[in-house]
Amino acid sequence: MAGQQVSLPILGRAAEVRAESVDRAARRIDIVWTTGATVQRVRWEGWDDRVEYDEELEVSPGAVRLERLNAGGPFLNAHNAWRLEAVIGSVVPGSVRLEGGRGFASIQLTAAEDAAGVVERILDGSVRFVSVGYRVYRYDITRKDGAREHWRAVDWEPLEISAVPIPADPGAVVRGDARAPEPLTPCVLFRQDTIAAPAAFSKGQTMPETNMAAGAADEQSRGAPQALAPAPAPAQSPAAAPAPEAPDPEAIRAEERSRVAEIDHICARHGVPADVRASLITGGVTVAVARERVLDHLAAHDPAGRTVESIPAQARGTGALEVAYRDAVSSALLHRHDPGHHALVDGGRDFRGMTLLEMARHTLERMGVSTRGMSKMEVAGEVFARAASAYHTSSDFPMILANVANKTLRAAYDSTPRSFTAWARRSTITDFKPVQRTQLGGAPNLDIVPESGEFTYGTMGEGREVYALLTYGKIISVTRQALINDDLDAFTRIPAAFGASAADLESDIVYSILINNPVMGDTLALFHSTHGNLGTASVLDETNLTLAFEAFARQRGLEGRQISVLPSCIIVPPGQRAVEARKIMTATTPNVTSGVNPYAGRMSVVEEVRLLPASGAKPWYLAADPSRIDTVEYAYLEGQEGLFTETRMGFTVDGMEIKARADFAAKAIDWRGLYRNPGL
Repeated sequence: MAGQQVSLPILGRAAEVRAESVDRAARRIDIVWTTGATVQRVRWEGWDDRVEYDEELEVSPGAVRLERLNAGGPFLNAHNAWRLEAVIGSVVPGSVRLEGGRGFASIQLTAAEDAAGVVERILDGSVRFVSVGYRVYRYDITRKDGAREHWRAVDWEPLEISAVPIPADPGAVVRGDARAPEPLTPCVLFRQDTIAAPAAFSKGQTMPETNMAAGAADEQSRGAPQALAPAPAPAQSPAAAPAPEAPDPEAIRAEERSRVAEIDHICARHGVPADVRASLITGGVTVAVARERVLDHLAAHDPAGRTVESIPAQARGTGALEVAYRDAVSSALLHRHDPGHHALVDGGRDFRGMTLLEMARHTLERMGVSTRGMSKMEVAGEVFARAASAYHTSSDFPMILANVANKTLRAAYDSTPRSFTAWARRSTITDFKPVQRTQLGGAPNLDIVPESGEFTYGTMGEGREVYALLTYGKIISVTRQALINDDLDAFTRIPAAFGASAADLESDIVYSILINNPVMGDTLALFHSTHGNLGTASVLDETNLTLAFEAFARQRGLEGRQISVLPSCIIVPPGQRAVEARKIMTATTPNVTSGVNPYAGRMSVVEEVRLLPASGAKPWYLAADPSRIDTVEYAYLEGQEGLFTETRMGFTVDGMEIKARADFAAKAIDWRGLYRNPGL
């Protein structure tokens, strides 16, 4: 057995954030910072002599020096130890522990403004990897026949933990790295075999710093060499250092053939152009680097030949770019649906002329999913599968389609005429329980109060009408077939018709009150001779309109007092009644007194197709201003006024479902503000 001392720099291994531990409110995360698994490393003995060995960390209280880390070690941004603003948090003191061969710790992230972007990426899961830097004070080295040396760290110390975007490949060393090293503490190499000790590191050669993804398996990967700053070599007699073994030319050729074959396979599998393949082979890059460059190439080119721009780092986590992208694609779809009403925004011009499937491919490529080689059905399936997962964003294509469908549905709902708003009163209700609406009578008469007399109490009469909200709704299903068939109508015209239908439902409910003449709280019909609001069947002319005004004037409140309410709207079906109403409401320029129109401009005309019967007499109605007296009240659920839509990926269908829901009700509250003439 032999022992020697060498100077080693800080080494590194990648670790991972425990996703279930993220506490956004407290800005705290838990990490697994080591599993101690064996990883492959490399060192250089001379300029061209690359020697591989295996490193294992013993994870036990006697082997790991935890005092420095457990006292609140730094949490850095990508191992940047030269700038104070690179410190984005710290280890929670006392949280470092070793259990079952793994190291755990809690990290408290900073609230500093200059670190907000990095902290947000960690909290939202965009940055999932961390890397621990450590120093080894003693290795026990063994070797079995025909195997690499096994370096077991039995005395080592974690120094810092960093957030990193991608863990570096273990053993990756690039010579000439100009980073200034920390003062190095000698590491004891304790050999337990009988083979000749390897040559001491010469000046300018050190052990590498690497990263290794920690987890249940600690997968090993190999990358291009990467060097740290030179470390001083220990004093040693030149005679004590045996000459390095000459490299085996056949082994070198076999390794090169394996590298070229693997790069060929990767390039052929992903359809990479020949010039890219040639540059990877002649450039001497490793297989791991070749994979990264192939992915970069695929991300930069979509199947349609358009450049797919990745999300800039400064926009990640803010949602601003996601919203801009969604609005641009939505604008192109809405313009295609109805060019007259939807102008293209600047970003939307990039998607003009693209089919639904091309837009879907573009969205997937933008999110980092390669669609090269996918069939139409596979693309459609991937689109809906991603939207159904927990990792979808507002720029996933089904979410864009849902946005377009919701906009057309809501626009159709808002643009569909609802004439009852001119004469009925709007209200909101907080829940679905029955509500009581009180008919308030006029105030009682004021009595004479003599000198030294007392004031007496009066009361206000009241009546009650009761009603409750009802929920109306339907679900539209849009399948993958609609996407493949480029059926834009499934996302635009069908929802638009759905929205118009929802608006028509409200008109149906309100006007059914006038048509069906429901029973009120006093057990009499809304329009009844006892209520004094039902006229004798007639045409709409000056004489009969005068009788209707007189009927309004005779109305009494609940306490029997006369009320001052006159009609403000005349409600008629289209056709003859509408002609009569517009004539009588139009001013004239008479030459004689008999030509004066006394009702010109006194009321607004509301023309409603639902009041036109299939046959028989055509009625007409008068309504008072709903702000003066109750007529018909229509109500929505508080916070859900109008049409409310929800979208989900289909469970019963292979696609997307859009649910439209309306919570609505209407009720006649007071007959004194309404009048009906059955018509002729």
